[in-house]
Amino acid sequence: MSENLEDIVVCSACGNPMSLAGLPPYSRIACPTCGAENRIKQQFGPYTVTRRHAHGGMSSVFVGIDTTLNREVALKVLSETYSKDERRIAAFEDEARLTASFSHPNVVKVLTTGRAFGLFYIAMEFVPGGHLEQRIHERGKLAEAEVLPLAIQIAEGLKGAQTAGLIHRDIKPGNILFDAEGHAKIVDFGLALVTKGGEAKADEIWATPYYVPPEAIEGEVEDFRSDIYAFGATLYHALAGVPSCTEDTMDTKLLRIAKTKVIPLKRLAPEVSYETCAIVDRAMSYDPKNRFTSYDEMISALHGAIQILENGGRRGSGPSSQVHSQSRMRMRARQRRLLMIGLPLAVAILSAIGLVMVFSGPNGNQEVSKIVSSGYAGTFNTDTDREVAIRYDSARELLKSGKYRESEEAFTRLFLDQDVEEPTRSWSGLDAMIAALLDGRMRDANRQAMAVREHMHLRSKHIPAEFSSIMLPALDGVLRTEFQDIGKMNFKSGIDEHLLACLILGIKHWEQGGLDQAVPYFERIVHEIGENDQSPLAWYRPFAVNYLGDHEVLKCEAMNTTPATPDRCRTVIDDLNQKLSQLKTIGRAPFNIRSRQEELSRQARYLETLLGGN
Repeated sequence: MSENLEDIVVCSACGNPMSLAGLPPYSRIACPTCGAENRIKQQFGPYTVTRRHAHGGMSSVFVGIDTTLNREVALKVLSETYSKDERRIAAFEDEARLTASFSHPNVVKVLTTGRAFGLFYIAMEFVPGGHLEQRIHERGKLAEAEVLPLAIQIAEGLKGAQTAGLIHRDIKPGNILFDAEGHAKIVDFGLALVTKGGEAKADEIWATPYYVPPEAIEGEVEDFRSDIYAFGATLYHALAGVPSCTEDTMDTKLLRIAKTKVIPLKRLAPEVSYETCAIVDRAMSYDPKNRFTSYDEMISALHGAIQILENGGRRGSGPSSQVHSQSRMRMRARQRRLLMIGLPLAVAILSAIGLVMVFSGPNGNQEVSKIVSSGYAGTFNTDTDREVAIRYDSARELLKSGKYRESEEAFTRLFLDQDVEEPTRSWSGLDAMIAALLDGRMRDANRQAMAVREHMHLRSKHIPAEFSSIMLPALDGVLRTEFQDIGKMNFKSGIDEHLLACLILGIKHWEQGGLDQAVPYFERIVHEIGENDQSPLAWYRPFAVNYLGDHEVLKCEAMNTTPATPDRCRTVIDDLNQKLSQLKTIGRAPFNIRSRQEELSRQARYLETLLGGN
């Protein structure tokens, strides 16, 4: 039988043919003619393998370069044995299809699938920060303060899968990856099932014994609570430093017994809070009915555990905390009465902005400050409050001057400062996210969005409900990949939070390539805020104007017509250099122009080849 032409290459030294049949990807082989070493099987479709990343029983993972977009990707390549097994190929294709069927910031994104050298591969987002199993192996027990925020991210990813009608069925530390910023991402939906009515039943048992839920051992119907069990077992391993079940056999009888004898987490990790231990123990209940009834319920419990941890283990229900809490409530009630009775107009403006603070004058009486030019306003009570106002103004000036990274850092410091009152603290987090968006850094913007969203959920009692009701959906919109029609957003005129949401969602759509979808958001801002408007959010208007201007630049003929000659291609490339100098924003707009220039360069070379052939 003749060999596949794909398995025949020539030696880079002597030019004689070599057979690659049966050899794994990214191997080094010696030429049978001259003995020179050659690196083989590097090109998988548009991806060039650069190094080996991990190896498993069914597949290997390589790091490659997407030669089209010049980015690193992870290539999961099915082994040669399984690449000949139609059943395994079908399962591999199902994994790619299922993972690609939804998008979530805490799930590794599938890019494409293909075949090369007779091997099936999946190209995925490359996540460079290692995995949870590696951390546990290197450090043993992980700190509760480190695990809880990661647990929320993992739960959010599993919730996204459930919403898409999937259960993962193989949650374990090795399938929890970390991106460059340390955020958790779930990978490997190879054993996932599509649920019908919320339930599914597997044809075979194929899972990791330490984390597999009891119902899967029995071959019974599974639902999202099966993933919750495996998730709980994963958290148990991270916090205790050892698995909850030491039985590594797939013997159903032995495993079933082991699952009934799990040692409570508190006994192995006495330093972990009772609240976190209770979460893990409940997630790992033998009977699914005793586990969490939803991911939202579990996420809420995790947020509560974080809050208790931040309070030094106090629930805030003791006599001392009650006295201080009541004192603070009385003080805030007096502040609200003063503002409502004496300054109704100021209250309307300040509550819309979400930046209210307290200040006492030299004589000890409360005074109300004027709205300063930067838009920061409020009443002040201490020198600390005055310092916060100065820091906020400084961060905003950095943003207005285009120093986006410096501004993001300044706003982030305010956001993380527990001495900053709400909703100023949340507003600072939103401004930090806007700085990242304006800088074209969607990954950092997503990180900021997740941090602010988690913070607002955690501090919901301290943040005005009308503020949360507008900003939380906006944050969710940033984290979703799909575009949103502004007509469905129910924006209202004269509401500053709605204009801020328009700016956030407009830039988000723009940076994700939805330029036409972004325009209505920017137009709404320009329409609502006049050129000479003195309202507190008027300083956001120039950003919207800049994006609308760049949209007009990108509508030019050079971006939308294909020249017929090589010389004309080069002329258009030069014209686009002029367009680049006209842009007022960074990120997507210059990227689109440079991509167009690269496309024209390829077109010119292609036309020259055609003309040379004639």
